[in-house]
Amino acid sequence: MSVPNESDFALIKIGDGEATETFTAICGIENVSINRTANTNDRFRRDCATPPGQPAVRRSRTTGKQMDITGTGGVDKASIASFEAALGVVGNYEIELYQYDGTDTGTLMGTFAGAFNMTSANLTLDANGDSSGEVTLASDGTWTWTAEA
Repeated sequence: MSVPNESDFALIKIGDGEATETFTAICGIENVSINRTANTNDRFRRDCATPPGQPAVRRSRTTGKQMDITGTGGVDKASIASFEAALGVVGNYEIELYQYDGTDTGTLMGTFAGAFNMTSANLTLDANGDSSGEVTLASDGTWTWTAEA
């Protein structure tokens, strides 16, 4: 029997914008969703041999690709100023995927990297429960995937 070699967790890291860029994990963000989407336009055409009363069939044309990253978890007080500065600004990010391996750090499986715009930085403050935070990143151009050996 074969089972998938899958990731267990991910870290979202934000670049500092310097010439030799350093990436720092966003503290408290523990759950990450990575959504890659192909944008399409649909056209409906009939085959020339199809009788005119028959419905046309869809033809899908890809017009672009996008990646959206959503991270949720806690919000470290020290990160609030960073979120304010990054909101609505395109910057470089890395999303590292890891597998638990019994160590403190896990095994890096690969990294998505590219320019992203932080389109939301939300706080949910619940007086009777857990407070939480959420950030959303929208790709701004191409991204790369680098698998670890």
